Amino acid sequence: MCCSPQGLSEAQRLLDALPVGVLYEDPDFPADNQALYASTPEQANCGIQWKRPSQLVPEGKSPHMLVDGISRDDIKQGVLGDCWFLSSCAAVSQQEKFMRKIIPDDQPLCGSAYKGCVHFCFWRFGSWVDVVIDDRLPVKEGELIYGRCEDPTEFWVALVEKAYAKLHGSYEAIEGGQTMDALVDLTGGLAERYEVKGADPNMYRYLLRAHKAGSFVACSRKGDWRKATKAEANGLVSGHAYTITRVMRISHRMGEERLLRIRNPWGNETEWKGSWSDDDSNWQWVDDDTKRYMEMTHRDDGEFWMSFKDFCRHFQEVTICTTGPDFDGDGVTDAGHMICIQGSWQLGVSAGGSRNNLERFATNPQYFIALTEPDDFDPMTDDPVNEGKCSVVIALMQEHRRSHRRVGVKTLQIGFILYQTSNAEQRLPAKHFKYNYDSGKSGIYINLREVSGRFELEPGHYIIIPSTFKPDLESSFLLRVYAQKAFTITGYALH
Repeated sequence: MCCSPQGLSEAQRLLDALPVGVLYEDPDFPADNQALYASTPEQANCGIQWKRPSQLVPEGKSPHMLVDGISRDDIKQGVLGDCWFLSSCAAVSQQEKFMRKIIPDDQPLCGSAYKGCVHFCFWRFGSWVDVVIDDRLPVKEGELIYGRCEDPTEFWVALVEKAYAKLHGSYEAIEGGQTMDALVDLTGGLAERYEVKGADPNMYRYLLRAHKAGSFVACSRKGDWRKATKAEANGLVSGHAYTITRVMRISHRMGEERLLRIRNPWGNETEWKGSWSDDDSNWQWVDDDTKRYMEMTHRDDGEFWMSFKDFCRHFQEVTICTTGPDFDGDGVTDAGHMICIQGSWQLGVSAGGSRNNLERFATNPQYFIALTEPDDFDPMTDDPVNEGKCSVVIALMQEHRRSHRRVGVKTLQIGFILYQTSNAEQRLPAKHFKYNYDSGKSGIYINLREVSGRFELEPGHYIIIPSTFKPDLESSFLLRVYAQKAFTITGYALH
């Protein structure tokens, strides 16, 4: 399955153009420093060579894209600081149908059909795009230096990482990032970020519901990712992203415990060493049937169990990605309606900045949304305060800027504000913002690729105003609006 016929035809066109016996070499992402480095591509390659999978497998073995399907256990991080991407791959790999969309079928790495050309699909700014690469990979002393599979004959991790690097301009360009961005790129879904503040019972419910719904969940610890080269005494790495692979409440001889299974993308012995770790004495109180159900292992594979209490003490952020919002809170993605609109902030026209200057703020793009029908209400399960209201999720994404780091382009501080209006025929003027409260907002302006918010609104007419914090900053943006019931949305011109 391919994400787009255009991508498939492009890959096929390249293959058809190759002379017999010649392997594909990507002219847009060459096997040299340009592909490795974003900031200083002229620097020495430090002994790095480029080799194809057939040159890297053990003697007598053949390379393959996949061996026995796709598993989170395949993934091992290399020296590149892209744990945010690989931990997201580990999360998504738990539902193979999603990875099959990213990794199209029938891509041989050996045999008569092998041409040295592979392609992968990523969601980018509202649509799926196909990234074609050659299969030459950076190695040092005969070993892959970046992401790789546990099985030395399997190469999907190394190749999908290379394609993602090409999408952003270089390998160096994908060092350090947000798991929510990678999860969206891999699924086209809606990613929401939560701060972990103490042992919040609501957080455990979010995690449990997400797990039951098959959502993709990652977590991270604060710190400088550039220094995330070794673990602390407790086995955890600061500035590092992990995957939450299971959420369970178990009963044992000493009581009950809320547990999380967490995976370090390093895929090695660097694991949690505290309570409920692999060799912890707490496991003596758990019966064998429960351990089997939990798939309990004692391997140095980067995966470990941890109590929810300890999780809240040591992790600071959780990202949950679904293919659509869960309006009723039952942990299942709801059928609903989504409208996606592309817009832009243009210098001198619509780049008005924040409310710090109301006259300029009023020049920002404005989108009229009509909510005409309240959500279905079940008095047995729904919160009474939401009866008669409309559940709406709004997400604002700025144009991908990571690939432009080399020329000094930075991620902008963005946000949006929502106002109710009685006039469905015109833009809101500056005086409206002076005398009227907003109906909701994304929060503080922040330099993330995407910000979002959930709102319970009375049926009626509203205006969504996306903006940057500072005025006169240009960028394209993508506005996604989700609602349980049908709605309409219209963009207003400035005049």
